[in-house]
Amino acid sequence: MKRLIFFALILCLALTACKPASQEPAITKVTLNLTYIPNIQFAPFYVAIEKGIFAKYGIEVSLAYGNEADLVALVGSDNQQFMIASGEQVLLSRAQGLPVISVREWYKDYPVGVASLKTSQISQATDLRGKVIGLPGLYGANYIGFEALAAHAGLTDADYELRSIGFTQVEALVTEQVDAVVVYLANEPVQLRARGYEIDVLRVADALSLVGNCLVTNEKSVSDRSELVQGMVSAMQEALAVTAADPDMAYEISRKYIENLAEDDPIQKQVLLESIKLWQLETDPADVEVTRWENMQTVLLDLGLMKKQIEAREAFSDAFTK
Repeated sequence: MKRLIFFALILCLALTACKPASQEPAITKVTLNLTYIPNIQFAPFYVAIEKGIFAKYGIEVSLAYGNEADLVALVGSDNQQFMIASGEQVLLSRAQGLPVISVREWYKDYPVGVASLKTSQISQATDLRGKVIGLPGLYGANYIGFEALAAHAGLTDADYELRSIGFTQVEALVTEQVDAVVVYLANEPVQLRARGYEIDVLRVADALSLVGNCLVTNEKSVSDRSELVQGMVSAMQEALAVTAADPDMAYEISRKYIENLAEDDPIQKQVLLESIKLWQLETDPADVEVTRWENMQTVLLDLGLMKKQIEAREAFSDAFTK
């Protein structure tokens, strides 16, 4: 009897050893490229790593930071597979032949606006006539968002002066170097109010619907690595929800990734809360997304940044959010 038990154990071990490797949970390593530098706005991705959300979908993510134009070239050429990119960058890249594609919009509202001191009495876009407007430069989401807002109000370039001031919007405004500044809604307005300034903010999103930042991959990944793309989209959706549900937890996790982020920084905590208000926590119908992409393309064409019209519907896929 003992001998039979012994042989049964040997057989069981042998069968376990012969178990196909394909049944073991596979982990795919990817790099997720984030523009700018480590920042509290990227809290959902820090949460997704630390809370095992990416791992839940069989993905091990490394984060990298850099220039958006450089990173989109890497993703478009399939040297890397994923990044967070602005909607205008997706359209501009596709117009140049790079097969990048958005697979999950991050923002429901375009995150750019124009801030001014209350004393300037700029309460509507037409009040910008004759004003000096400070912005980082004539590029990117700040520039595109402002021009879209101005055009929607019937203003032309002759009606205002744009002044490149780098990322010094707060100081330029409070020292009255400019009349108004183009800002990210979740950032500079928080800083200004924290310093005691009363301000007015014109939101681009209140004038027209434009596509903001997205999770971007390339067409090869969509066709050949659909399970991986689905995993990244699902993980992002879950991470956004978890972060929105517990901002304090997300802030604490972010301290591991953001150098010198204080244990209790009320301004940065408020920046996170304001960011959450802009996020698309539930995906919109395809026709709503198409409108955002088409509006953005119209702005880019009007500004001369795009030379030819492309099929806006091909710039995004909603196959992974259904």
